[in-house]
Amino acid sequence: MSFDDDPDHEQALDRTLGQTTAILASRGDEQAVALLVDVRSMALVDTDQVARTETVFVDWLEDGTRATRTVYRQIALLDVEEHLVERFTDEVCERIWEVLHYVGERNGLRDIDYLRPQTALPEVDENWRATYATRLTADRPTNQGRRERTLPNHRAEDSLAFDNEGELRLYQTLKRIQARFPEDETIAIAPLPGVRLRAGHTWSPDMLVMGRGQAFVIEVDGPHHRAQRRFADDRNRDLQWRRCGIHVVRLPVEDLDDATALEARLHEEIRRHLPRR
Repeated sequence: MSFDDDPDHEQALDRTLGQTTAILASRGDEQAVALLVDVRSMALVDTDQVARTETVFVDWLEDGTRATRTVYRQIALLDVEEHLVERFTDEVCERIWEVLHYVGERNGLRDIDYLRPQTALPEVDENWRATYATRLTADRPTNQGRRERTLPNHRAEDSLAFDNEGELRLYQTLKRIQARFPEDETIAIAPLPGVRLRAGHTWSPDMLVMGRGQAFVIEVDGPHHRAQRRFADDRNRDLQWRRCGIHVVRLPVEDLDDATALEARLHEEIRRHLPRR
């Protein structure tokens, strides 16, 4: 196992990235936070600049044997979607690096010299040739389900893409409610739209519901949303929506299993957030 594959090292990287985001959030640096919450992963890569030499024990030689190891300065490579790379300007990278360097030292990740964003590699399977050949003859790309449409096992209905069964179930429930509204006072349902907010990047909420000249967002929260870092990220996203006058409704994924309760809850949220004027 290489050092990069060490689970403890991976956890240290993720923790460092999360704590860096938390400190920048406490400073009110919304631009940096908005970029960091969309970083898929971080890796450290050696440069050709020597940071220091260390004396280490060599276990496989006789007891007491020591050797000298050269330690190089490192680059923090941030994997992000391609359209986000240009938003990591020199100025914002400097602000992020200043905190990342400090947090990394505290977590045992020394000698981070600077950071650089790079385009994350997309997920593909063994049928990627057929997948992309089919897309050449399909409809032109849209802003709906940008990432989900590239996944081999994404769900689809009404020519709309969904990330998982829960999102599809939510959409189907909203469709049933939509069908009961009078034709001249109905709702519109937009799953996974690409939306640019003032924070300076694009998000895809799970569902955007519109009607009566108003709108609200629905997000489905799985277990990973309860982690401390993700909880903070979610609250930051909600704040961006509230600044646009848009309410965010968060549904635990477990609530999607009871169809009757889910439909009643959605009716309630529609009445609350799309009231008659």
